[in-house]
Amino acid sequence: MTDIAIIIIGLNASQYVQECITSLRRAEWGKWTYAVIYVDNGSTDDTLSALAAHFPEVKVIANPKNLGFCKAANQAAGVADSRFYFFLNDDTLVEGYAVGTLADLFTTIPNLGVAVSRLLFPDRTEQFSGRRFPSLANGLLGRRSVLTRVFPEHPAVKRYLYKDELKQDKPFAIEWGSAAAMMFDRATFETVGGFAEDYYYWHEAVVCNRVKQIGRSIYLHPQSIVLHYEGKGSGSRPFVVRKWHIVDFHRAAYRCYCEHYELGRLSARRWFAALALLTRAASLLAATRIATWRPKSEVSR
Repeated sequence: MTDIAIIIIGLNASQYVQECITSLRRAEWGKWTYAVIYVDNGSTDDTLSALAAHFPEVKVIANPKNLGFCKAANQAAGVADSRFYFFLNDDTLVEGYAVGTLADLFTTIPNLGVAVSRLLFPDRTEQFSGRRFPSLANGLLGRRSVLTRVFPEHPAVKRYLYKDELKQDKPFAIEWGSAAAMMFDRATFETVGGFAEDYYYWHEAVVCNRVKQIGRSIYLHPQSIVLHYEGKGSGSRPFVVRKWHIVDFHRAAYRCYCEHYELGRLSARRWFAALALLTRAASLLAATRIATWRPKSEVSR
């Protein structure tokens, strides 16, 4: 048995996957042992052949089609023989002792169920990987919304993204975090049933909500730094793919919101959230269609 199973899910992102695993080789591990499990969701590029040639130590699960993140992640956890599961996006680079820092946290924080790394863009600006469960205000003042870029220090933004806590540079409790670099202890992951396989987007918020329901805490460690190219893995995204992502994101946000706040079918808050998310999704779809539209004459060239 190893201490930590590093679980990576990928699709048509060969270069990113190879760079990610190389960063793990170069990382510092201290007392912790680890093994890498890579689940391929039906890649048609050279990912599998490259891993076989250059990373023979990696256990590879090759799915014939795209099962989505949650099913693939649970699939890998099912074959892992480790005390901790560290889920890592394929478009990431682990720095220094980042993974070991999270494992150390489990030895010092009672009832810790999940530990999350600090995600940075390659230019080392914040991605804000720890968040609170969103309020209605965060529908407008979300992590990547236009208004948040205009008013980055608005109290609702600072609270939602834990901006003040990040500045203190020490571990702190969060409500949910990004699965791009997320560690569970094995018992917690099994108790909550792993990732919810009926979700694509918002699965991190859902699983963290369920972790909190069983009395376990969730922490972010600012000194566990992982660079994240966010959105660069898993191949290109033409309009038809972007459309699916926008629709699923908002549908899942609605379901997650209703589950977290336990909103019944007759709740006015539930129906207001549905209307707000529908309006937001329609606006984003229109903007995306305009941004990706190309005249037929240009397409035929």
